[in-house]
Amino acid sequence: MLRTFGLDDLEENAYLSLLRLPASGESELAERLRRPAEEVSAVVDRLVRDGFVRQAGNRLVAAAPDVAFGPALLRRHGEIQRVQTFIATLMEEYRERSALRDSREVVEVVVGAAEVMARWQHLQRSAQQEVKCLVKAPIVFSDDNQAQKAAMAAGVVYRVVYERAMIDVPGDPHQLAWSAANGELMRIATFVPTKLMIFDERAAFVPSMSASVEPAALVITSGALLDVLNWVFETVWAGAVPFPATKNTLSPDDQRLLSLIIAGYTDLAISKQFGLSHRTVQRRVSQLIRSAGVETRLQLVWHAAKHDWL
Repeated sequence: MLRTFGLDDLEENAYLSLLRLPASGESELAERLRRPAEEVSAVVDRLVRDGFVRQAGNRLVAAAPDVAFGPALLRRHGEIQRVQTFIATLMEEYRERSALRDSREVVEVVVGAAEVMARWQHLQRSAQQEVKCLVKAPIVFSDDNQAQKAAMAAGVVYRVVYERAMIDVPGDPHQLAWSAANGELMRIATFVPTKLMIFDERAAFVPSMSASVEPAALVITSGALLDVLNWVFETVWAGAVPFPATKNTLSPDDQRLLSLIIAGYTDLAISKQFGLSHRTVQRRVSQLIRSAGVETRLQLVWHAAKHDWL
């Protein structure tokens, strides 16, 4: 504890021993500390020299703690105040420079297909906990996202909101079935305002919205803009519909059918998704409503929410 004042362990033990009980001499102190007399004699000489111990007749007495350590504490306090003042000056300079800092330090512009793809893959590989995505057409990058597959295999959680138009396409060109089967948390929104990926809430990737111009993207790594993008994702996510439905008692086709109903699809739109006739879809919807023990689509949605079918 007293090392901060320059005392080693033996010197500290000698001072504390004398503070609790003065000694009649160095030999008594040596016996008390169970150390050689020569070693204790040298320690006492240093303590007396530095003002921690004094001779009172033939006795060794520890100086009062406030006398022994007070001056050093005052010096330290003065040093700390000077350092605090210096740090405050540095912080003021830092804030001024931050306000004038070129925005390119926090917003990186990436141009070119190869460069954008490399940056996109690198950010996914660097994620450790969570990747948040807003996805809408057109899809500029390859659907074979090996970096996402590797990240998900390593335990990174993907929360993804797809614009409704993405699942209007017959078949599964964007491999949504694979993503759902491998743990991607998926939701559907009628409208997604922008393409966006956020990695561990520390970096955001905003690709170009056009497939007709040279690929480009912004990488935002700090500041208010990153906070706004996190807010945009969470707002869209909160208003989106879970997809597909996850209740194990439903068949995969019924899970998908329920998800489309909740997403607001008409029977005609659902028939295009399933490749079935309009009449067949109407019959399957009616069967699903009956299996839930309700009478209308709205009641089906409430039943699905109440019984954790979402």
